[in-house]
Amino acid sequence: MPRACGRTSVSAGQYVTIIPNRGSHTHLPTDEPAPLLGVLGSCVELQDPATRGDIEVMAGYTTDPVQRASLEGLVGTDDASQTRFRNEVLARGRSLLDLLDDYPDCDLPFEVFLDRLPPLRPRYYSISSSPMVSPEVCSITTGVLRGPARSGLGEFDGVCSSYLEWNAPNSTVFAFVREPTIAFRPPENPQIPMIMIGAGTGLAPFRGFLQERAALKADGVPIATSLLFFGCRTAKDDYLYEDELRAFEADGVVTVDAVFSREGNSSRRYVQDAIAQRADEVWNLIANERANIYVCGNANTMAPGVRTALIEVYRLHAEPANDGNNWLAGLRAEGRFLEDIWGS
Repeated sequence: MPRACGRTSVSAGQYVTIIPNRGSHTHLPTDEPAPLLGVLGSCVELQDPATRGDIEVMAGYTTDPVQRASLEGLVGTDDASQTRFRNEVLARGRSLLDLLDDYPDCDLPFEVFLDRLPPLRPRYYSISSSPMVSPEVCSITTGVLRGPARSGLGEFDGVCSSYLEWNAPNSTVFAFVREPTIAFRPPENPQIPMIMIGAGTGLAPFRGFLQERAALKADGVPIATSLLFFGCRTAKDDYLYEDELRAFEADGVVTVDAVFSREGNSSRRYVQDAIAQRADEVWNLIANERANIYVCGNANTMAPGVRTALIEVYRLHAEPANDGNNWLAGLRAEGRFLEDIWGS
């Protein structure tokens, strides 16, 4: 945020009054003074890649002919311009602010800069606790996103994960609970086993599932033993809730197959590899015990590998002529195969 202020004529401590154009809609606070840092920190996305429209507006405020030509070369209709835009802006995640730093001759007014920024999107996290254990506590499990920016300019800090990290213990965090679009929850019948597959913070919902099953068992309700495939890098640094999972396992709530991708030898092992190694057990749970399958993790890396592993389990045990993709689609239609996945 200080960087955004430093690139324009405004001061970080200022209050601003935003008056929308007649008939226009805005996501910004309007018609009354608002702290500028609050507007930049809680109303807009500062790190989204710039759009072609953003760059066209920048070119209109750039008087240096060389810099203006460079900007126009990013938004032309020819193949070369489109390729350059993809490679230099989208692939590197260069924001409007990054481009303003790169093109110092662009005198973009602050109000135009602010108007170009998209609204801050909500960040969604799976609840990683069960109200059956503590009705007044709702936990989430997230990793702080921080690393070198793809643009090559400084460090990228995840908006929400960094905000959570910076908040002191016992501070107030404003949030809301959203009903999921899919029924990503344990079966109503606790005697139906679950096959849970997650990596990293993808463990989050499964911790809540297992807390629920453990609470039911403690109340004398018969439950099925479930199977959890949990992938992380190393046991020392990334085995989330290890003691709790071991306690669930000792109590017969779950069998845990912890998969470490950076442990010891050079070969890497992932959750899909563990599924293949336990193919008979997985098939028995699915075909004979009518288990539900839950997948939580990255949509671009983990989820496709898990689908492939499950289809291979099916092909090993079912009629060769049957189509594994149709089988998995059938489980999805029955509500027995559910994915809570996100893009990288």
